[in-house]
Amino acid sequence: MLFDDVWPVEPFRALSIQQPWAELIMSGRKSIEVRTWWNEYRGPLWIHVGKKADAELCRMFDLSDAYRGGFVGRVTLSTIVQFDETRWNRWSDRHLSVGPMPAKAYGFVLKDPIRLREPVDGGGELGLFKITDDLSRTLEALLPRD
Repeated sequence: MLFDDVWPVEPFRALSIQQPWAELIMSGRKSIEVRTWWNEYRGPLWIHVGKKADAELCRMFDLSDAYRGGFVGRVTLSTIVQFDETRWNRWSDRHLSVGPMPAKAYGFVLKDPIRLREPVDGGGELGLFKITDDLSRTLEALLPRD
């Protein structure tokens, strides 16, 4: 009997991110996603792009035509750290956020972005959300082959 036959495998999670942040993450230009909440999950994380975009930031990063409304790739959520002013300022080139640090801010440290060969349209949810096994298989099949 295989180990996976005995213990259920935790489904991958997904995180919905507004543009231009999602594209900056997938291109490797942004490695920390700022959130106001903490979570215990660590591991593979599908990146979902919301339908809304911050038009001003998209213009600032020259990403006005970036895809919206579905899944674009996968990253690894390696850790989550709580920001203080020192870390916020020191890591500004990694989170790319403009303006002052939120009152409660956590940095989701992301690594190893892998873009899907083509985006997959679909809805997202708030927080880290589980995706269905069928969607997970569809996304896995669209990862680049080595």
